[in-house]
Amino acid sequence: MSSDQLRRRHRSREQRDRPGWAQRVLAIVAILAAVASLVFIEGFAVAEALATAFWTNPLFAGGVVAARDNFVVQVGGTPIAFHVTPSCSAAVLLAPALLVYGAILLIRRIPLSRALLAGATMIVVIVVTNQLRLGLIGWASQTWGMDLGYQISHRYVGSAIAIVGFTAGLVLLVRLTNGKLRSRRTRAV
Repeated sequence: MSSDQLRRRHRSREQRDRPGWAQRVLAIVAILAAVASLVFIEGFAVAEALATAFWTNPLFAGGVVAARDNFVVQVGGTPIAFHVTPSCSAAVLLAPALLVYGAILLIRRIPLSRALLAGATMIVVIVVTNQLRLGLIGWASQTWGMDLGYQISHRYVGSAIAIVGFTAGLVLLVRLTNGKLRSRRTRAV
């Protein structure tokens, strides 16, 4: 093989491994979404309070209502508003995760369908985990009161759930973008 052929072969491999234009656009969208999630964090918190009230309403005694960025739960017969602050919002977790997603997309070529699946999976895992955390805080407060239920569920258990959800979202993102999610049976064959 001549040196020109080797150079062309090497160049074509480099081009094949580079992200395509659609993937680069998706990376830019992910990075802009990370910024937007922080810029519009108050709106995100309002949406989370509404979502929490929606899915917990039929489950909690006395129901749950939403008022802006609060969801209101009956605790000992008294309505208590749980404020979804910016630091309690999934947006705080999504911003760095979306930046990682954007960086991964800019580093190497990934089939677009797999890239979209990985990003969507990461977002769903982080948002759903945060919804479960918010619901748990309301439930624990209603069940065990504000002194015990709220303190433990918000400070300790809720924080652990948020960390686990964030980590699970990132692990799934990396695994799906690497294409390493194969069953043991497939690998053995």
